[in-house]
Amino acid sequence: MSPTPHSPLTCNACRIIDKMDGTEDGHVFNLEHWKVADERRHWKYVKDLRDFQDRAADKVTRFAGSLNFVYMHTAWFGVWILLNVTNVIGSKHFDGFPFGLLTMIVSLEAIFLSTFVMVSQNRQAARSDLRSQVDFESNLQSLIWLVHLGEKLDIDIAHVQQLCGQAIEESRKA
Repeated sequence: MSPTPHSPLTCNACRIIDKMDGTEDGHVFNLEHWKVADERRHWKYVKDLRDFQDRAADKVTRFAGSLNFVYMHTAWFGVWILLNVTNVIGSKHFDGFPFGLLTMIVSLEAIFLSTFVMVSQNRQAARSDLRSQVDFESNLQSLIWLVHLGEKLDIDIAHVQQLCGQAIEESRKA
């Protein structure tokens, strides 16, 4: 990436920012260093987040994680076992102990529920990625503004950057 005719590097603040990314290369930002993702990827996530199937998976997962789901299954298992162990209302035993049919049904339900949970987790991860990218872009804009303001106010930006680095290092140790 070469400087444009309107090179921002004529500005002292931009030269300071150029040094902050770890490489003084004549570019305000080495975007590879900052790992900025492709904008099209974000639009894909936004589109994916609106998918009907994803929303349906979220609803199923939300219900499966509720106490109503537990109560419903407790009642269902109780009725199933009651009908197959006792002679309530002259019932026929269609699934005797050890309840093989019930076990198969519950196993199939577990397979589908785990799939719905994974779909919902993927959707949440995509949403989190998008939020992280928005946060990054906002932080990047703030950095540019603050360095320029600091330069105009004649603040020792290198000293502030050093203090920030020390604070970050200490916070990571804690």
